[in-house]
Amino acid sequence: MAYPNSPVSTLTGSGITPSGALGAQLAAITRRAFLPSVYVQIYQSHPLLSLFMSNSKAARGGVSQITVPVQGNSFVQFSWGGFDGNFPMPTDQAAIQNAQFSLKLGMVPIGFFGMESILQSSEVVIPKLRAVMSDAAVVMKQAYAQALYSNNYANTQIWDSLSQAFDDGTNVPSYGGISRTPGSFWSGQLISNTGAAVTTRVGCAQILTRIQSGAGGEPPDFGVMNPANWAELMTDFMSLEMYQTRPRSIYEKDDVVNAGFRGIKVLDTPIFPDPFCPLGSAFFLNSRYTGMYMSEYAPMTFSGFEPLINVGQIADVGVLISCADLVCAKPSSGAQVTGITGAAWQAVPGTQPAVI
Repeated sequence: MAYPNSPVSTLTGSGITPSGALGAQLAAITRRAFLPSVYVQIYQSHPLLSLFMSNSKAARGGVSQITVPVQGNSFVQFSWGGFDGNFPMPTDQAAIQNAQFSLKLGMVPIGFFGMESILQSSEVVIPKLRAVMSDAAVVMKQAYAQALYSNNYANTQIWDSLSQAFDDGTNVPSYGGISRTPGSFWSGQLISNTGAAVTTRVGCAQILTRIQSGAGGEPPDFGVMNPANWAELMTDFMSLEMYQTRPRSIYEKDDVVNAGFRGIKVLDTPIFPDPFCPLGSAFFLNSRYTGMYMSEYAPMTFSGFEPLINVGQIADVGVLISCADLVCAKPSSGAQVTGITGAAWQAVPGTQPAVI
């Protein structure tokens, strides 16, 4: 796809197309043969974002549109007793407070120029407006997928990310309006400087056991890693693969023997690759407590086009709008693991998340 700052001239002098004056003459009197599709080159898949969006819950209006009551202390106290059966009188304990989150607004403005519609009225190969509308949704998802993993504490207009949810107070001193300190009930699990441990079966099992212990005994549902780190973990499984053949059975020519896995299971916890997960990091989640909330009125809504005649231009403008936020109701249920060493490749496309 040619961009305005990199014009592509007619190709002559190649294959059956002559060069020189004959090539220029043919170019002047012959239409180009276009493939009626645009092949996008610049975006990445976003499996974790897709999971959150497909299982999102509805949020409505109000101030602090997502309010989660959380219990951080016990309401009652235990005591041992003797033959007399005496016990201390109960006292009223303050145990519940609200974690409060606001929906975050994401926008993609879309312009439609009047002369563009005239130029494409009869000789269109690919309707530009259709391509732009499709691109707008993808650009929004790419930005969301990137915000999912970054620490957005300093910018309250961006999503409350996984990095914020699972921080222990070191980098994110408050979450959902509740202050946190390392070791407090509202702390997540931040496991730093893990080295090569997570890229081995035994090391990963130890990390998962530590996360389960820190979550009060509940194991995470799944984990995500950068593909380069995930592929390094895969090597520790591949060496143990075995293929068994039953007596009197053979492999036909069309039979395929699969090697490797789409999701690696450690302690019955599947771990998946996500291109947007930063290199050297992994996140382990419990879906019971972590999920996305999207506005009922603006989940991913187009405003419609409005004319720009009043500002002196024959054109229209519209905005793709989405209000959503990522919320964790129990930060200790998951973990952010950092400092992972050992990558199957370095400095190639896909290793680091794209910057949109």
